[in-house]
Amino acid sequence: MRIRTHMAVSVDGYIASPDGLPTILTAPDFESGLSHGLPEFIAGCGAVVMGRNTFAPAVGSSHWPWPNLRVFVLTSQPLPEGTPADVVSAADPAELLRLMREADFTGDVHLVGGQQTIQAFRDIDALDELGVVVMPVLLGDGLRLTPDKSTTTPLQLTGTRTFPDGSVEHVYTPVRGQN
Repeated sequence: MRIRTHMAVSVDGYIASPDGLPTILTAPDFESGLSHGLPEFIAGCGAVVMGRNTFAPAVGSSHWPWPNLRVFVLTSQPLPEGTPADVVSAADPAELLRLMREADFTGDVHLVGGQQTIQAFRDIDALDELGVVVMPVLLGDGLRLTPDKSTTTPLQLTGTRTFPDGSVEHVYTPVRGQN
């Protein structure tokens, strides 16, 4: 089991606009769950992990975004009413990692979500692959990929591909023991 991201980021390093709109939505040809390499990425995943802010909007929506995937939520708050019974949560990232390792699924874990959740897994050295799709847009402001004053993490490029809209996917693995 590896914990991996596949997320959009603007050329200037933002994962969301100032009003919270994910950067991927700047792509005119974006199709939810179908474009920018997501189907191939998800094919190797058996679970998703995210923070409460990413999870909460899915509860009660007409379409469950993670069919056939185990769902884990990093949160210190109770899960919203209507949360499916098989969703697992924990307040501590190390505890949630332990629960993921003990869970019954095959494949990797897609780390969905924002800056805080990614940082939480970086802090416990559990982020195995950072996949970013660099969108051809400068947002100028918004939510950055990393929080201010986060630690330096050396990365090794392991893959690159280009999409028809000019966005470019870069896949990195953290270089362990050098931060």
